[in-house]
Amino acid sequence: MLEVIGNKILVFWFENFASNVTAIELNEEVILIDSSLYPEKLKKIIDLVQLRTKKTVKKVFLTHHHPDHSFGAIFYEKLEIILSEKTLMKLFEYDDNLLKKISEESEFDFSNLQKKLSKCKFNVFRKDNLNTSSKTVISGITLGGHTKDSTIYKIYPENIVITGDIIVSEIHSELNESNIDNWIKILEELKKQEINIIIPGHGRPGDRKLIDNQLNYLKTFKTHGKDVLLKQFKDYKYPELLLNFQ
Repeated sequence: MLEVIGNKILVFWFENFASNVTAIELNEEVILIDSSLYPEKLKKIIDLVQLRTKKTVKKVFLTHHHPDHSFGAIFYEKLEIILSEKTLMKLFEYDDNLLKKISEESEFDFSNLQKKLSKCKFNVFRKDNLNTSSKTVISGITLGGHTKDSTIYKIYPENIVITGDIIVSEIHSELNESNIDNWIKILEELKKQEINIIIPGHGRPGDRKLIDNQLNYLKTFKTHGKDVLLKQFKDYKYPELLLNFQ
């Protein structure tokens, strides 16, 4: 599904709850935030964005290292990848056994990830990143919570937040790498900020209610454990690639 926000933001979200890809039209180019799992899927998104905007896509910003957000760009090989230092380190930590498992589950060969990483053009930041273009400011900051490298991007002056998997909509969160207490703290802080639209890591964009939904999910897990969580959120789906949750 394609959702247009304002006149310069295109959000590709999917009814099968695959990871979202956001395109932001700037003066001379279009940038992406996150890149999906498959390079061919990313190519189709880029082709559609370039056809619609008549501008070139050259850069992609990553919210975190999970394959369904990052592998598309890495295996596509044609974009400059802007990411945090922590995300880059996590990408280099994928071992052969895990890559084999991911390849089997996704039915795509990701076994040569390390070779692909060596060919990528990276722009690495330590903790935060600021990009400006005419009237648009994109501010990124690595917060952790969902994963140690989880990064959000806020678009000014519209006050739109692209959260990666710090917030997801109507799907189960990946919790195996999470710091639940820090994650809850991050969401409580986001509640205090001026935010008009939230673009989650998976699912349809929405308003501030998505923060409350995510907080409820995490607090249920922290207080009652996985069994109660799965019963209370029985209508939630699983994302495209969910490792080690069950």
